[in-house]
Amino acid sequence: MLLAVAGLAVGAGVVWGLVARPWLAPWAIIFLFGTTAELRLRVSGTLGVAKDALVLLLVVVAVVVVMQGRASLPARLPPLPAGLSLAVLVGLYLADLGGDHGGGWIFGTRLLLEPLLLLFVALMTPRSRAALRHLVLAMCVFLPAQAVLAWIQQAVGADALVYTWGYAFGSQVRLTSGGGLRSPGSFEESFSLAAFAVLGACVALTVASRRQAILLWVSVGAVLAATQVRTAVLQLAVLALLFLVRKGRILAASVGVVGAAAGAVLAAGVFLVSATVPGGPVRPLLFTLNGRLDAWAVAYQGPSTLLRGNGVGALGAGSTRAEAGLVSEVPQYDPTAESTPLYAGDPSFIDSSWGQVLSDVGLPGVIALLVFVVAYVRWMSGPARRGDDAAWLALAVLAVSVVDWISRTTLGSYPTGFTTFYLLGLATAAALVRRPDRLTLRPGRMVA
Repeated sequence: MLLAVAGLAVGAGVVWGLVARPWLAPWAIIFLFGTTAELRLRVSGTLGVAKDALVLLLVVVAVVVVMQGRASLPARLPPLPAGLSLAVLVGLYLADLGGDHGGGWIFGTRLLLEPLLLLFVALMTPRSRAALRHLVLAMCVFLPAQAVLAWIQQAVGADALVYTWGYAFGSQVRLTSGGGLRSPGSFEESFSLAAFAVLGACVALTVASRRQAILLWVSVGAVLAATQVRTAVLQLAVLALLFLVRKGRILAASVGVVGAAAGAVLAAGVFLVSATVPGGPVRPLLFTLNGRLDAWAVAYQGPSTLLRGNGVGALGAGSTRAEAGLVSEVPQYDPTAESTPLYAGDPSFIDSSWGQVLSDVGLPGVIALLVFVVAYVRWMSGPARRGDDAAWLALAVLAVSVVDWISRTTLGSYPTGFTTFYLLGLATAAALVRRPDRLTLRPGRMVA
């Protein structure tokens, strides 16, 4: 009883602190989400629930802020097309027409709802531009530290990371098809680190000051060189096209899209080859997409998949979390067990957010998600045309996310999906605020 009272007291104190100082939330988001995997490995596996506790606390803070009138609910909520499509998607997950509301449904639905709750939390942030400024500062501290850690990991090598650092091969320690190490930083896998670096690139391109942008771009380059994730390069290309659009060079952006697509097809069909499983036959990347064509095919189990899905969590990410239980096992070196990385064709490996939604709730869910993306872009295009940096950040985050959702199940993943939706919501909230304040994001640009 005494422990429960102490916990409630601490929780109340945290809520009060976040209500009084909303700019503390971005620091908590960046550092907790980015270090949870390492904390679980070094301290306790139960620390994984810390993220859920933080999300719950932030939801309470958002409710208190709205009740105090410090954030206008009608002014901050998405327009009807975006809000309605999101409500339809959530409703489909709750209904689970193709499933039985089992363990997979619990985890699959939670993995969708928590990032969306963070979107709501960020939209309700008071003094949102000040909070965004602090998020940029947090990025400028955390991302360079990750770059340094990633290259330390490169220096020690894969064997030392497994046998000395205690990482698990196939989880934190992954290799490219050529045998190169993909550094994980303090994340559970290198792909999460690369995704965080791409979000840093979005910040550097839009709202960071010149010095902050230089620091972030150097860190992004170092991280991506250490992780060697091809999707991240494609996302940077999308950011380059968005930059051209922002500068009014629509024709150049259009030519860039056509040229990049043609170059990618040529490279994937002629120069790049891969095997979908270790030791398997090597084929041109264009014909396998590194095994993703096989992985995406898992989502389609027949015509009923298109109508109502296979059931939330029946396949893909939700199924793996259901098998793991409430607190998943910490990936770490175990000399008595063989590593069991997932490969294309495994029923728990869909490797696409769009494919995951199709498997969970069918084609109606995919359409609802697509409508949400289009409606959100239209929502942010207004302030973006007025030259608002925060609106361009929201568009940049959405653009790289749509690309990432094609080849990774990051829509509801932790920490990528959680961080992405929080950043999207905070950028949107800042774009909706027009009252000037003393704080600035760029020299000469006033922010509230």
